Amino acid sequence: MSGERPNLDLARAYTRAVGPTAIAVGAAIALQGLFLLPTVVAQYQPLSYGLVMMLFGTAAYARTESVMGRIAQWCVTLVFVAGGVWSLLQWVPLIWGPQHVGASGDLSLIALWLTAGPALFVPGLLAAVRPGWTPLIVVPALLSIAFAAMMGYGALYMLGLPNGAQLSSLEHAQLVGISGFSAIFLLIAVFRAVTMWRS
Repeated sequence: MSGERPNLDLARAYTRAVGPTAIAVGAAIALQGLFLLPTVVAQYQPLSYGLVMMLFGTAAYARTESVMGRIAQWCVTLVFVAGGVWSLLQWVPLIWGPQHVGASGDLSLIALWLTAGPALFVPGLLAAVRPGWTPLIVVPALLSIAFAAMMGYGALYMLGLPNGAQLSSLEHAQLVGISGFSAIFLLIAVFRAVTMWRS
């Protein structure tokens, strides 16, 4: 039966290969996030980033028919739906609240939140309706999150905080670590994709 769906089987094998790497990288980043909790860098959610990496990595690796796979699937659904709800709620204060003046009627910012909401709802609903698709949904999300984190935390290290506050040596070291671990995950994911495709 599996021979009739070679591309799907290859994709599933890839998700199971990438999953443990995401879990390990997420654990390392979450540990760094714990060290950053008392600092101003905590507002950029490094701990949450690490935990999401671990959750999505578990969902990518676990078999969807197993108990762990089902738990991971519903957790992924909750994360996507919660993110979608939060994104949709952001446009209310931007249009009618005090932030409207600060945003200066920035339509691009409002459009970002309006599009981010549905964009997060779709994979969440797919994961809920089709549990078998969950690993195929979370891996692109992992790659996107890791790339954004690599660039974002790297920029924070290079450029500093927007308000001009100085970062401590510990904060600099942790930012390098988070950006570096994200880059390592991307490199491993790309390497595995290339090797599996060639084989």
